[in-house]
Amino acid sequence: MSEMEVTEGQLLSQDFGVGGPPATAEAPLPPVDSGKTPDILAAEIRTIKNQTGRMVLNASIEVGRRLTEAKAKLPHGSWGEYLKNEVDYSPSQAQNLMRVFREYGSDQQSLFGGEAKSQTFGNLTYSKALSLLAIPDEAERERFAVENDVEHMSVRELNEALKARNEAEEKAAAAEDEARGLRQEAERLREELADQDRVYKAKLTAADVETTEANRKAREAQEALEKQRDKAQRLQDALSEANTSAQAAEAEHSRLAQELEELRSRPAEADTAAVEAARQAAITEMTEKVDKAKDAKKKAEEKRKAAEESLEAAQKELADLKAKGPEVRELTQEEKDALTAGAVEQARAADAERLRGLEKQLAAADPNVAEFKVRFTSWQEEYQKMMEVLGRITQADEERAAKLRQAVKAALEQMATS
Repeated sequence: MSEMEVTEGQLLSQDFGVGGPPATAEAPLPPVDSGKTPDILAAEIRTIKNQTGRMVLNASIEVGRRLTEAKAKLPHGSWGEYLKNEVDYSPSQAQNLMRVFREYGSDQQSLFGGEAKSQTFGNLTYSKALSLLAIPDEAERERFAVENDVEHMSVRELNEALKARNEAEEKAAAAEDEARGLRQEAERLREELADQDRVYKAKLTAADVETTEANRKAREAQEALEKQRDKAQRLQDALSEANTSAQAAEAEHSRLAQELEELRSRPAEADTAAVEAARQAAITEMTEKVDKAKDAKKKAEEKRKAAEESLEAAQKELADLKAKGPEVRELTQEEKDALTAGAVEQARAADAERLRGLEKQLAAADPNVAEFKVRFTSWQEEYQKMMEVLGRITQADEERAAKLRQAVKAALEQMATS
């Protein structure tokens, strides 16, 4: 047994002369019969043990008080010799007693019957009080003692409860660390999503601008195409008119040339000088007309040729505009959806799914949930042990077992409704 595990019996025997020497076979104890049942005797024994334990705690507080005062007054380096020669304590025993005084002792000093500063601690034994020092914070220590009814626990049960508490705290701390990391990751993801959303909005704006620009270019191209078509149509009409004029000039020139030829080939009438003079004048006039018709025919032909060239150039320009048309055509609604809103919504949905998964992890890592799981597991184990004890009671006393079973049922129903 280690020096930190000193029992009440050892302290009483060592420091306060309680207990005396053990009984020997040569000196048997005299028979005693108080008429009490073993159950009553056991209850009395437990009461005496608890009273003795509290006495030891109070005495330990006062011993610790005096050890603390003595250490403060001794020269440096003489503490170990003082403990060995004057009070017969090891350094670790003395340290425990001084700790008990610091943590549990009241301000009032007493030679005998010292008191703990809290009634909760005053009802504990020395061993339980020493075990509870595993909880550093005084308020937390007292709360633990009250909530777990440490006064009616055995030391073994108390140590098991403290071990379970430490394990729960470690798991809760680990869960809190994990939760902190997840919260940081969630915050980082939210910031990332916010940045991404701004990027998406910028892309949508850019896509809208590009679509608007494409529509403008498409409209301009369409207007230019229509103008060129109108121009080509006008040139086509002008060409038709030029062809008609050229044909008319050709016909008129042919007619006049024929008339001139006929006039020239008409036989002369020698007997009439005046007639011959008239014929010559008519030939001259007709020649002038033929020359004019020839000029008109030439001009009409030149005009027709110019119209053909203009029409050919206009048709080539129209073909070029048609060829460029698909590059500036307006986007369809399906193409807009695929390039802008559709892609953005799909990316947003994926990011939202990632965030939901992270928040689910964060909820699972809640330290309160982790602590509940630990305590629930511990409760299940205790419940199983309690049922085993109840089974043994059932074999011995069915009526008592039934009452205990009913009490358990009532407690479980209260837990379910609270």
